[in-house]
Amino acid sequence: MKKIVKTTLACLLALTVSAPVALLPAQAEAATKKAAAKKAAYTTAERTYIKYQSDILYKLRTQSSDIVQFALKADQYENKEEEFYTIMVNKLTAWEKTYKQASKYQPKDVPAKLKQAHASYTQAVQQQGIAIQSMKKTLLEDTLTDEQMDTYAEKFFTATDAFGKPAAAFDAEIKRLNKIYQ
Repeated sequence: MKKIVKTTLACLLALTVSAPVALLPAQAEAATKKAAAKKAAYTTAERTYIKYQSDILYKLRTQSSDIVQFALKADQYENKEEEFYTIMVNKLTAWEKTYKQASKYQPKDVPAKLKQAHASYTQAVQQQGIAIQSMKKTLLEDTLTDEQMDTYAEKFFTATDAFGKPAAAFDAEIKRLNKIYQ
């Protein structure tokens, strides 16, 4: 019995003396990871870029879906064509202003680690440009035939749907980068 107690005490004493030594490599590794994480941080320019581009894509997404929803409610404005036209022109004007803001950042302004995200952003903005032009032609040109109007409306809906894929790719790339850079 005395041997068991002595052995147990010896083991406990050995653990209390060696445990801090055993923790040192883990602590050193944690400090190295923390230092690496500090190195892998976004710069102010990169944070500004991400915020600006994300905000613009969000505006474009909400404005285009708002126009789609409003266009689908056109039957409710059957007797109020002027009111529908005025509201649609106002929505289209706001959408076009956001589109112009979207083209402010030129490729030379893009931080290096965000080039892939910018490529997706550019594709999304191009689709919005096609959608805006199609809607403007449908809405503002009086000399269009019904077939031409249908063609432009179809082009608008196609471009609006096509906007979703690159916009989602942009969001996914930013999320991927956020896991690396804090």
